Amino acid sequence: MDKAGDSGQVRHVYDGDTVLLEDGRKVRLIGVNTPEIGRDGRPSQPLAEAARDALVALLGRERRVILRYGEERRDRHGRVLAHLFLDKSSNINALLVEQGYAAAIAVPPNLDYLDCYGSAEARARSAGLGIWSTRPFSPIPARRVDRDVRGFRLVTGVVRSHGESRRSIWLRLDGPLSLRIAKKDLTYFQDQDLSRLVGGKVRARGWIHPGRKGPVMQVRHPFSLRQVYFPPD
Repeated sequence: MDKAGDSGQVRHVYDGDTVLLEDGRKVRLIGVNTPEIGRDGRPSQPLAEAARDALVALLGRERRVILRYGEERRDRHGRVLAHLFLDKSSNINALLVEQGYAAAIAVPPNLDYLDCYGSAEARARSAGLGIWSTRPFSPIPARRVDRDVRGFRLVTGVVRSHGESRRSIWLRLDGPLSLRIAKKDLTYFQDQDLSRLVGGKVRARGWIHPGRKGPVMQVRHPFSLRQVYFPPD
C-alpha cells in the first residue's frame, strides 16, 4: 500500500494530536499522544492547551501539510491516521515529541518512525521538558493505581503473576492493575518469553480501562513494556 499520502490544508486544531482538514477529514497523528483537553465539564490535563498551541505554531500561517499514512488508515472513530510533515524532512509529530508536548506511543500496525519518536522522547524526558515535568506523565507505582484511574498513564510495577485466557496473555502487577497482551499482538513479542517477567519490575505505558477484576492496560508492542529489573534465576 502506498503510504506517501497526499497534502491538505488544516482548518482547525482540536488539540495537540488531532486536526481537521479543509476537505472535512479529521486526522489523528500517528505515534504520539498529547495531554487531553477537558470536555463535558472535565478539566484539561496540564499543558493540554500548550500542546495544542505548539501544534498551531508548528503548522505556521500556511497550515499546509503532507500526510504520510499508516498501514491502518483509519481508527475506530473514523479518523484518518497519519504522520504530518511540513515538507519531506520536517516531521511535525517528531517535533511535538522533541519539544516535550507529546509522548511516543506504539499502536500496531502503524509503527513507522517509532524509533525516531522514542529517541525524541528520551531527550525531552532527560531534559524535563513540557509534559515530563507534570504529574499525569510521571510514572506511578502500580500499587498506587486507583481503581477509578482512566486514560493514558505510565506505570512501574513488579509482575506478580502470568496467566492466559482464550484471547490474551495477562500480567498482574503488584496492585490492582493488570496488563493485557492480546494473542493477535504476540507476533511483536516473538523474542520475549513473557512468563519470565514474573518477579521482575517493568515500566508500561498505555490507556487504562475498567475491567471485571480491576483496571486493565492493554499493551500492544514491546516499546510499551520495558523490563527495568530482572528476577533472580
